[in-house]
Parts: sequence; structure tokens; C-alpha cells
Amino acid sequence: MNSNLDKKTIKYFILAVILLISLIKFNPQIFSHDIEAENMLEISDNGFTPKGIRITAEEPPNQSVVISWYTEGETSEPKVIYSKDSLLADNLTETATVNNVDGTYIYNAYLPNLEANTTYFYQVYSNASIYRDILNFTTTPNRTTNNLKFLLFGDSRTQREQRSELVKKVMENFSDIDFFIHTGDIVEDGTIQSQWDAYFDDIELLSQKILGYFIEGNHERLNGNMYENIPLPSNGINSFYYSFNIGPVNFIGLNTERDRTVQTSWLEAELQKAEQDNDTLWKCVYMHQPIFNSRSNRDDLTDLISDWCPLFEQYNVDLIFAGHNHYYERSYPMDHLKAFDDSSSYAFENPSNPMYIITGGAGAPLYVRDTEPDYAPFYNSSYHFIIIDINLDDIKEKAILTFETWAMPEDYSNIYLIDNMTIIKRGASVNIHNPLDSCLYGQNSPEFNVSIEEFKLKPNWFTLNSTWYEINNPSIKYPFYTSTGKINQDGWDLIGNGTIGITFFANDSLGNVYSSGVTLRKDIIAPNLMLDYPQSNLEFGDIAPDFIIYIDEINLDKTWYTINISLTQYFFYENSSIDQNVWNNLPYGIYRIRFYANDTVNNTSFIDVLIEKKENITDSEPESYFIFTIIYYSVFSLGIILAVFKINRKNR
Repeated sequence: MNSNLDKKTIKYFILAVILLISLIKFNPQIFSHDIEAENMLEISDNGFTPKGIRITAEEPPNQSVVISWYTEGETSEPKVIYSKDSLLADNLTETATVNNVDGTYIYNAYLPNLEANTTYFYQVYSNASIYRDILNFTTTPNRTTNNLKFLLFGDSRTQREQRSELVKKVMENFSDIDFFIHTGDIVEDGTIQSQWDAYFDDIELLSQKILGYFIEGNHERLNGNMYENIPLPSNGINSFYYSFNIGPVNFIGLNTERDRTVQTSWLEAELQKAEQDNDTLWKCVYMHQPIFNSRSNRDDLTDLISDWCPLFEQYNVDLIFAGHNHYYERSYPMDHLKAFDDSSSYAFENPSNPMYIITGGAGAPLYVRDTEPDYAPFYNSSYHFIIIDINLDDIKEKAILTFETWAMPEDYSNIYLIDNMTIIKRGASVNIHNPLDSCLYGQNSPEFNVSIEEFKLKPNWFTLNSTWYEINNPSIKYPFYTSTGKINQDGWDLIGNGTIGITFFANDSLGNVYSSGVTLRKDIIAPNLMLDYPQSNLEFGDIAPDFIIYIDEINLDKTWYTINISLTQYFFYENSSIDQNVWNNLPYGIYRIRFYANDTVNNTSFIDVLIEKKENITDSEPESYFIFTIIYYSVFSLGIILAVFKINRKNR
């Protein structure tokens, strides 16, 4: 009985296995699972299965996208079926073009007439029986959106495991991003097609759902296969460099590997357009090689410092991203001369210059920075990615950019934050042209020249309400109505000698306050003069007397003397003697010599001495004076020594 039961069980088991195999072969979708839950390398492959699916854009990405993939064998009916319905009820279909690149068949399907900020479902077909599961993507938002979130990383070229794990971390934690940017060195050798296939296998978890933009790096090898694998915007030259707008941000991808002459002219034209565009509140530039290098074996790109950086400053570019160096680095806001503003490290409001960021940790072997430039103290050698989140606050009329850099540990456990910052752009900026910081002033209050720059982040933002300044004391406000004027003299007089802070303010109709300040030095104390020689009532003959004078003044400007308080000034720069020619012309008699000193803010003091010019006087007074002084101090010193000697003897 048991034997018969066992035989029946075996028969049923064999029949069940046969049925299961048949179902899998002829109905693969019955056993499909969420494509985002697995790395795409695990897809079963018969040579015709679509792999390495990625989404890019040649035109505005909220209106159209390109879906690309590859197979090892050429397929007969490559196409994409797509719809806003999760079951593809609309059955919209686009046939793909095919290109044979070194034995790999690369397909591109162009999906037009899409709606912004809308989720579309799609399915990639090789033919009627070979296709992938239904996937989805969301188009980017309109220019007027108040929210935008995107990813940046670079240098993924070498280590497949690390770049795959990094992509998993992105999708586990930030699957809500609108798009991503890669700063170059995508593969180790861009002329080897199999490396492109492997790369898009490794990041398919990201690229089949999120729109991507890429820029060429040196490892793409110029004449490699990059542009056959990645459709990109063509508003530059051959997609080598390009620009696009998403939400309130203008993005420019620059190419550090190709000719830069024409590119520089194109760059300026693009920045001019962005500057005049009311929808553009932020400008971001990305490239592969960093303009400023902190590795000793890599020089700064001096031609780009002179050609590109001044344009970034002139047209108010906010962030400049690069890769190439396999670590993370962020600068302070700085100009092309490396003059930087380190007044803040993590929170910035209307910074006057761009920040330069290196993100080269997406899979290439890591480097260690061997210099520590003052302009870029933020550094970490790790596998990492950057998340940028932009929000517009219509109520408070400000734009906020939140910047986070996340690192992946070597064991691929939980990611951790290694850097973050916030940039706030508000409706106005108070710019002080005069007085300049740390300048010295005296009794008279300084003049000022202040401008209020209205950013007009949105056309209806910012209406200037009032302007005022404060002098050390926030309880007293001094209104001003024109850009130039003079600091209130009474308020200035309330502050004594030392440091004075003056802050200029402007507010808008919503009560938002904008300010900028300077710290000045005030000096109302005149130089201190001490005349050591000559003393009053000394007599001199025909040789002009020497003088010895000590002046205590940090900000000393000029020194001079007059005779009998005349208008004629005789300037001197060190201890000397009365001008002999002048002395010769003086008749015998008593004279008042007045010594003057003033400082750089014209505080002036003087000291007088009365001396007599007499006939038949032997001019030995200075020598006698010096001899007397030496004898006096010698006797005084000897007395001290004897007193100490006596005390010591007594103590014995």
C-alpha cells in the first residue's frame, strides 16, 4: 500500500514539474516580480532579452524621453508600448531604431508628446514573445514647479560591485528623485562596448526608472562608444556639451575633453539666455575634470580659470560639479582668483560666488587628497553620491537649496551623511560699496554708498518697504532714503574710540528683512608726544639745535615743527636737528619751537619748547646733556647694585 502511494506521489510530482516548466517557458510574466527589487544582472538571458534599460532625453524631458536598451542578438520587432494606465490600456507604441556596435545591438525608442510630472508605464519588446516586465518612469516637472530633487555622482568606471551597491542605496533611500547626472568616466575604456553593456546592467535599477544625463570623461576615450549608447541633448555640438532646464534650474554640461574655444562662446550665450529667463532661479554647471585641483599630480586648468570662471561669476552660477578625482570635495563660495568667503560653512544666503564640488566616488578606485587647500576644507574619500533638493517658498519669497552628500561604507551597510549645506536665495541683497570693512575713521562720520539688489526670484516677489542702518546699538535706527549719504554725526559721536559695527537693512512688504554690515575702526585720540631734548630755556649759538622726540601712535601719518607758530611747516621723519638754513636766518632771540604729529584720520597734537639763540655761545649743550644723562643713570644703577649687595650680606 505504501509502495503504491509512493509511486503515485512520484508520478504527480513529475507531472507538476512538467506543468511548471511549461508555464515558465510560454508565460514568463506569470512568475515575474518587481523589477526594482533585484539587480538587473539576474535576468535570464537567451541573447534576445532587452537588458541595460535606460531613460535619457534629447529634448525638454517633461515632453519626451528616449528609452534605450541592448541585446546580444538582433531582434525582429523592437518596440516600446507605453501608457498612463498601469496595464498599458492605451497601447501607445513606438518602434525602436537599432544600431550594431561591435556585436551589441543598441535600441532607441523615442516617446513624444508626454505630459509633465506624469507617471508612464512601459514595456520593452524584442518581439512578440520576448519582452520585459512592465516598468514605469515619471516625467520631470514644469519650469514653474516649487520642488525639484536630483542626484549627482561620477567616476563609476571600474568596480562593478561597488557601483551596483551604490545604486541600490540610492533607490532604497531616494527613489523619489526627478533625474540624475553623471559627471563622466562612466566606464574604464569607452572603446570597449562590453563595458557599456555591463555598466547599464549594473545601474538598471536606477536608469530604467529615473531619467539620466551624462557628460564625457577622459576614460570615454573621445572616439569611444558613448554617444551610440547614450542619447543626449544636441543644442551644443554633437551632444559633446549641452544645456537643459528642469523646474527652476538651468543645467549646463561642459566637456573638458574636447576643444574649448567654440565651447566658451556657446557657454556665454547659454548663460546669457539663462540670466534673462524669469523661470531660472538657479544655475548648475557640470563637467568631468575639475578646474581647481587639490591633487599634487594634477594641475589647475588655467585656461578654464581665465575663460570659464569669470563667466560663472558674471552670470551668477551657483554650483559647479566635476569628477576625475576619486573623492568628495566642496569649496567655499569663491572666485577665479581663489578668494573665498569662509564666513559660513554650512548655511549660505545669496552667496556672491559659486561653489566648486568634486564627486568622483561612484565605483572607481578611491584616491586620497594629498593637499589641503584653504578654499576647500570639506573632503571625504569614500563611495558617495549627492542629493540636491530645491524648494520655493512663495509665502516668504525665498528659494532654498538643500545639499546632502551620502557615503556608503565598505561593507555596504547603511549610508551615512558626510556633508550638507543649505543655500537660501531671497528677494533682495544689501550691498555695501562704502565704507569698506576695517577702514579707519576719526571724529567725522563716514560717508556711505549702499545699493539694494532686487533678485525678483519670481516676477511678483519682493516689494521694497523701508531701509535703515544701525550703529552698534540695535535700539536706535537711522532711516536712509537714497543710496549715498553720510552716517548720522550725532550717532557717530555716541561711540567712543575703538571698533564700530554699522549694519544696513532693507525689508519688504511681507516683513522679510535683508541686511549687510561692516566693521569700522574709530580713532579720536591724538598722538601722544614726549620731548626729551631740548628742554625749555636752553641757550644755543649758531649751530641749529638737535631734537629728540618720542611719539606714541599706531596710525601715525605726519610729523613737523613750526617756529614761533608760523604757517611754515618743516616736516621730519626721525630725530634730527632744526633746519640749519632756517636757523641761520633767525636773529638772536627767544623762539617757540612747536612739534606736531597727526594720525591718518587727522587727530593732531603738539608740544612746545622755548629756546634762545644767543651770540658767543659754545654749542656743547647736547654733548653735555648726553654726558649728564649717562652719568645720572650710571650712578642710579650703581646705587641699586650696592643696595642689593647690602641686603644679601645682611641676610647671610
